[in-house]
Amino acid sequence: MGSIEFDHAYYIKLGEKGKWEQSSIEEGKMRIGWTNVALVDLHQERWDVIERAIRHKVKNPGSATHDFNSLRTIHGSNHRDVWITFSDSKLWWCRLEDGPILEDGISKYRLTDGGWHDRSLQGKVLLANTLPGAVAQLQAFRATSCTVGPSDTLRRLINDEHTPEYAAVVDAREDLVCRTEALVRHLHWKDFEVLVDLVFSGAGWRRRSVVGKTMKFADIEFEDRINNESYQVQVKSRSTLAEFRAYADRFNRGEFRRLFYVVHSPDDALAAYEMPADSGVVLVPPRRLAAMVVDAGLVGWVLEKTI
Repeated sequence: MGSIEFDHAYYIKLGEKGKWEQSSIEEGKMRIGWTNVALVDLHQERWDVIERAIRHKVKNPGSATHDFNSLRTIHGSNHRDVWITFSDSKLWWCRLEDGPILEDGISKYRLTDGGWHDRSLQGKVLLANTLPGAVAQLQAFRATSCTVGPSDTLRRLINDEHTPEYAAVVDAREDLVCRTEALVRHLHWKDFEVLVDLVFSGAGWRRRSVVGKTMKFADIEFEDRINNESYQVQVKSRSTLAEFRAYADRFNRGEFRRLFYVVHSPDDALAAYEMPADSGVVLVPPRRLAAMVVDAGLVGWVLEKTI
């Protein structure tokens, strides 16, 4: 699917407290309320009759006006509009089929064109806690629907596009990772062990072994106190594929959740090797370690050790 464009974007709450979220998403419908409005009046666009019915039910004048305008927007929306909602901690979006408001035994509704989507066009899940605040804050909107103000932001989310400023920062970070990788290769083996310890400790794991002390298998052991799981880390300045496989074959999965094999100068065969995801052994090559160093804010520490 190519990128999509839209004229307008709207947020809708699928029923009071989201009671129609599941059925709307499963059935490809956008369910709405307005039980006191006759379907025939909507089809014949008797807006004066509809407005009186709404104002009779909604006593607050401002709320009644908003309710009436929302219904007119839903009625008149076409395929050039995008609608969003939130369910299961994700943002969902859809377009509507051109056609009238319909009604079944549950509620009034509009049919969606192709259903609801919880992913961008490139397949990225639109988790609510990863969205820009200008979009995520719509979850707290109390009324039925509203216009999505940051429509350009929503368009970029759906199309997997970014601002030039965002792209520039991504490029700069990638350059920093590359340069950090080159620096890490200059570390003394002892400093390299300490760096690996700092990276994993910074992730919230607690070391339960002494860095640099000789153990039979691993250089460092960590424990995740929250999940009550243990991990081993083997640190190698240089390593071959044969050496790595020997460690992987000996790893005891009964006692430890993962073995992380960290190496800053692998041979060509090891550098090209991909470990099966379900093996319990995680190969951490120089580029991945450099990214972890950058994310942990340890670039300054590396600079001090490689001056």
